[in-house]
Amino acid sequence: MRNDDDYYVNIRWLTLVLPALGVGMYEVIRYCFLEDHFSAMTNSILLMAAVAFFGMLFSMWLFKKIRSIHNTLFWEQQRLKTIFNHTSDGIVVIDENCKILDINPAAEKLTGWDKKEVIDILTCDEMNGCSKNKEVCWNSDNPDSCMNVDCGHRECWGKTSFEKKISIPNVEMCIVKKNGQKIKVGASYSYIPLVGEEKPQVKIVLRDITERKEFEMAIQNYATLEERYRLAREMHDGLAQTMVYTNLKAHKIQRSLEKSDCCHDLLDDVVELRQVIQEAVDEVRQNIYDLKIPPSKETSCFRVWIEDYLEYIGSLNHIETEFICHCSEALILSTEIKVQLIRIIQEALTNIKKHAFATKITVVINKDNKKMTISIADNGRGIDFNTISMENKNHFGLAIMQERAQIIGGCLKILPNQPRGTLLEITIPVIISLPK
Repeated sequence: MRNDDDYYVNIRWLTLVLPALGVGMYEVIRYCFLEDHFSAMTNSILLMAAVAFFGMLFSMWLFKKIRSIHNTLFWEQQRLKTIFNHTSDGIVVIDENCKILDINPAAEKLTGWDKKEVIDILTCDEMNGCSKNKEVCWNSDNPDSCMNVDCGHRECWGKTSFEKKISIPNVEMCIVKKNGQKIKVGASYSYIPLVGEEKPQVKIVLRDITERKEFEMAIQNYATLEERYRLAREMHDGLAQTMVYTNLKAHKIQRSLEKSDCCHDLLDDVVELRQVIQEAVDEVRQNIYDLKIPPSKETSCFRVWIEDYLEYIGSLNHIETEFICHCSEALILSTEIKVQLIRIIQEALTNIKKHAFATKITVVINKDNKKMTISIADNGRGIDFNTISMENKNHFGLAIMQERAQIIGGCLKILPNQPRGTLLEITIPVIISLPK
């Protein structure tokens, strides 16, 4: 297919060649045939008529060609405009200063901004809520920081595309909608070079990937839970059975020694050995219970899980437990949030059983419109808050609990309980929702 410029070049030449050719042909005919038969005035009239006739034919052809080119360009423009307006992906066009030049309806719906509010008014970082502080991201130890809008997306990809004159596909990031809601999107930056009088532009294609990321996280969590379930089965069939068998043998030796009048020192050692083995058996059983929470249990009500787990811990370790929930609606949490909270609670209760020597554990849930707080209190011997440190190797479990709380956007505090013991508080933003 020939370029449109070729048509204009041909038309330009024809406007010179055709009139000259027509006049030349008429002069030849006039000189050879008409000069002896018609007067000069008649010849002039015939010349004007010939010029008008050929000019009319040429103009009809010329305007037909121009109309064809115009229609081609017009419908091509309409086709591109239709694609721009009806594509399911959001499209934002920016200039080299990141000023928004155009935005399609899909991008309006995705970001919550109307084109009248952003075109030639806002820059893309102002519309998408990009952070101005790039130091936060580059110094961050969080591997998922590029999905956090507060980190500045690591760099401004639009400016990078302009500076290096390249296209950057498939960037996953987080943007802020007009109403303040954060959503995860996949973005592709296409560099459009200088065309005619148009300055270079960058076209940003945005696609909402929130559901896809949640699905990927659900698959990952499910795989993790299945692996924990497998480990629980292996521990039950291997280590637990061996320890129970060892305990039975030790009990048999103890009974034999009790029937005899000698070896009292050996009897004491066997009794102590049985106590140690029994404690190890109880701990293995609790670890198996912690691991052996099937995915179906994970998707059940969070409040029911806490009640069941507290009852199990209390019966296994002979500790009084109490559960209080100041929340009227069902605590339906996402799988990611629930898994992290479950691991924090399991670690906290395990620490109480091992180190606190408590006789009572109380778990309280409070919720308002902004946050949910889970408090775990015991009446044990407490913690020395002068020496406690999350970075201390002796408190590695506390550091893990703190990291788990941060992953779900919450925080963890360890406080003295009154009149004695320890109080652990987990606070997370309100992310509780009822089933759809």
